[in-house]
Amino acid sequence: MNFDAHSDIWTDVNIKSLAGERDIIRKYHIERLRKGEIEGSIFVIWVDPPYTDDPKKRTAQAFEAMKKEAEDCADIAVICRNYAEIEKARAEGKIYIIVGIEGISGLAPDVSEIDRVYELGTRHIFLTWNEANDFATGVRGPEDRGLTELGKNVVKRIFSKNMMLDVSHLNEKSFWDVIDIADAPLVASHSNARALCDVPRNLRDEQLKAIAELNGVVGLNAFNEFIDPEIQNRTADKLVEHAVYIADKIGVDHVGFGFDFDGFLPTNCTSDFHSEEEEKTIGLEDCTDIPPFVDKLEKAGFRGDDLEKITHGNFLRVIKERLG
Repeated sequence: MNFDAHSDIWTDVNIKSLAGERDIIRKYHIERLRKGEIEGSIFVIWVDPPYTDDPKKRTAQAFEAMKKEAEDCADIAVICRNYAEIEKARAEGKIYIIVGIEGISGLAPDVSEIDRVYELGTRHIFLTWNEANDFATGVRGPEDRGLTELGKNVVKRIFSKNMMLDVSHLNEKSFWDVIDIADAPLVASHSNARALCDVPRNLRDEQLKAIAELNGVVGLNAFNEFIDPEIQNRTADKLVEHAVYIADKIGVDHVGFGFDFDGFLPTNCTSDFHSEEEEKTIGLEDCTDIPPFVDKLEKAGFRGDDLEKITHGNFLRVIKERLG
């Protein structure tokens, strides 16, 4: 079975819920998730373009849509707040969902908002998406700007509540500012190796090593522009090369899945970060392609326990340690 550490399904739920729909996971997602042999995932709340001018409102709408959806899909998927709830969901054959927030602009400027969203079920947080905000600086922000003092306090609050902190989307200065504070495993849920594809969203070798030293995990990202500079090389096979590279650099215990599939979202959401007409990774277009991708990993030499670590074990290790 597979664990996907980054999914935008809550965004789709929010969009469709605001349009008057209900039971969205069952209608639009459950069949694909099952074909992809996904047993669990981090579903993130994200302030999608063009709603970034009012992140508080959009974040509140997403939480309300999530609440309704959790009621509708309770027989097939369940929000889990700790590892015991994950084990129960697995035993019942339900997909287990960890709630994440991909960028906390909508929580600014009150550090205590971390406590509030924790009570709403959130267990996983990014400080920023790509922007500079009250807390930190994303990859589209100024290179010389890192965490703010408020952001440093938020990081400490996240760790004190045993939540998972995600460093994907941070610029390098913010990343290293987090490392200076971190005293528990971090995740980079959906970031590849910058040595193989030199874009700001991917991680340099030194960043990979810093995550491994904290016993964290890096999730392989299927977003095509983060796989290779050349369109014709943006393939599942090339993403396998990222897996091999990262495992060689920092060990197989620190590699997982965070595919970031977004084909189900409307184009007005994704056009902000898709810079080219071709948006698909050849051989890994959506979650139904995960089982053959796992076969490719096995052919590349990942077998037995090592393959299980990548497909789900490594992220579950960190989730168990952080969530308790």
